[in-house]
Amino acid sequence: MKGILTFKDKIVLAPLWALTLLPLKVLYPISDILYFITYYIIGYRKNVVFRNLVNSFPDKDAYEIERIAKNFYHHLCDYFLESIYLINISLEECNRRYTFSNLEVLERLKDEGKRVFYLTSHYGNWEWAINLDVKTPYHTIGIYKHIHNDTFDRLFQYLRSKFGCGTVLMNKTLKTIIELKRRNVLFALYSVADQRPGREDLNFWTIFLNQDTPVITGTEKLARKYDMPVVFMNVKRIKRGYYNATFELISDNPKQTKGHEIAEKYIRKVEQLIIKEPAYWLWSHKRWRYGAEEFKPKASK
Repeated sequence: MKGILTFKDKIVLAPLWALTLLPLKVLYPISDILYFITYYIIGYRKNVVFRNLVNSFPDKDAYEIERIAKNFYHHLCDYFLESIYLINISLEECNRRYTFSNLEVLERLKDEGKRVFYLTSHYGNWEWAINLDVKTPYHTIGIYKHIHNDTFDRLFQYLRSKFGCGTVLMNKTLKTIIELKRRNVLFALYSVADQRPGREDLNFWTIFLNQDTPVITGTEKLARKYDMPVVFMNVKRIKRGYYNATFELISDNPKQTKGHEIAEKYIRKVEQLIIKEPAYWLWSHKRWRYGAEEFKPKASK
């Protein structure tokens, strides 16, 4: 989907475009300044971040919660500038900074002629995986939600497809699967699946980070219907500006799974990742906006 930016978009985005001509070693000191402004002056969503952390880690004291929060805000500012940096990043640099492990899992599944789901989370930098189409054996299509600002929506579609990946709106995923299967294309669908479900999808709840939490089930339903193996991308921040994603099989035979087995296994992997190094998850997201009581009426039907 290259070339979708309009002339007006390019004018609006020109300052960001110019900023990303700077190397990351220059951008990171700018990120440090942004951190100070975001945390100490603006206080962006501080109440949300601290509430989420306190509820998720009831055994941690105030000092530890504050330490995690500050590290999170540092990383959030890095994430913002790293994501914008994709405007001018080369494929060579992207491959050096965002690497993949255990590709053998994908090679085996492709040899078996299976289409797959890559599930990741809002951890580390999920935007930097734009080299999936180059580094993995599948043509990759990222599932996304429309960004309210049309200019930034077009920008991120452009960035996500920069090195060959496709993009598809969440509500068009089923149509895309049917069409690609009809054309006999072996593909992988890439989904950041740990966000809060819409009200219409509050049908599976589990305990996640010590809280009643609804989990998205749409991916699982499609995986079971079309027998698409589900693979988790376990992302680790190696150091500033470097990430590695390890592919871990969740299910290679989804049709044989029960209930919400896939969703449960996925959310447990996300939880383990967060508990190990909590600062790199998106704590500013209103993940627990819905209470479990909203689920109970549905469960009784």
